[in-house]
Amino acid sequence: MRRLLGAWAASAVVALAWLADTASACPSCASPLEENRQAFVDTTIFLTVVPLTLIGGMVWWIRRRLRAMEDAPQISVPDSLLRDAGPFSKGR
Repeated sequence: MRRLLGAWAASAVVALAWLADTASACPSCASPLEENRQAFVDTTIFLTVVPLTLIGGMVWWIRRRLRAMEDAPQISVPDSLLRDAGPFSKGR
């Protein structure tokens, strides 16, 4: 049974490898037309720039938020609240 299964697996690999030779890329990749080639190049540039722009925008936004949080005014707390910690104070 194992030999039969191995033979089927080997013939499937050979068939897929043989069929890969007949498969072709998208028409834009191998087309001799200048318009199709230019469309492929433009799409490649677009798909390269968009993720980098999104990541850069997120980094910029996070930095801006952190700076705004650092520059935020501090809320003053009355001394009476700081002294009276109740049963959780460290002094007891």
